Amino acid sequence: MDYSILLPGVPVSSERGALGWCSVTIIRHGDRNILVDTGSYGDRMALLNALETQGLAPNQINDVFISHLHYDHFLNVDLFSRARIWVPMRDLTYVMEQEYLHCNDPYVPAAVVHYFADRLTSYVPDQIIAEGLMAIGLPGHTPGTSGLYDENGRILFAGDGVKNAWEFVNRVPPPAFFDAERAVANYQKVSELADIVVPGHDCPFRITPDGGASYLQPYTAVIKVYPGPDQNAKMIRIE
Repeated sequence: MDYSILLPGVPVSSERGALGWCSVTIIRHGDRNILVDTGSYGDRMALLNALETQGLAPNQINDVFISHLHYDHFLNVDLFSRARIWVPMRDLTYVMEQEYLHCNDPYVPAAVVHYFADRLTSYVPDQIIAEGLMAIGLPGHTPGTSGLYDENGRILFAGDGVKNAWEFVNRVPPPAFFDAERAVANYQKVSELADIVVPGHDCPFRITPDGGASYLQPYTAVIKVYPGPDQNAKMIRIE
């Protein structure tokens, strides 16, 4: 089993809100290609290009593991017509019974979830998704937020159960539409399970003995800004 980051998560927000650039990972598990989250519409071309660099087409993805039912992790499921789409059962209830409205959660793409309902396969915490890969419940951000755990490699693909390294180290919850205290409590669970974390909106990091985080590679992101008709576009590098 090995994995590659197709799209690294970017921990950036703005005055208009979160940009929603999540981590998208491919796991090669024997003859199965398992995608963890799909990104949003704005990620489509980058995602398709990243798959191509891995020698993969969308119809070669066997499974898509969705960490939670927010738009920035779910909206590209339609690209994977032959894949089994795994979604957390608790989040499916959260959407179908309109609980998300009572939680004032604006990030649920309810219409899209309803449209694909017949294609979705629900999972519960501790369910085996593939040999050596288990769903781990990390509720708080949403009630069903989950990670995919590689028990042999002690790697957790955490979705927004761990949104970024800064929140993890400082024990700050991600935006919690369900339960902020449980979201923070998950960090101890993550520390006990995993050596390496692939966060929902950040680059992979190793958990250090003191509970800190050390990036596996230098973190960089580049954003192009168009300031106006009389100025050249600027490339802003984040490190």
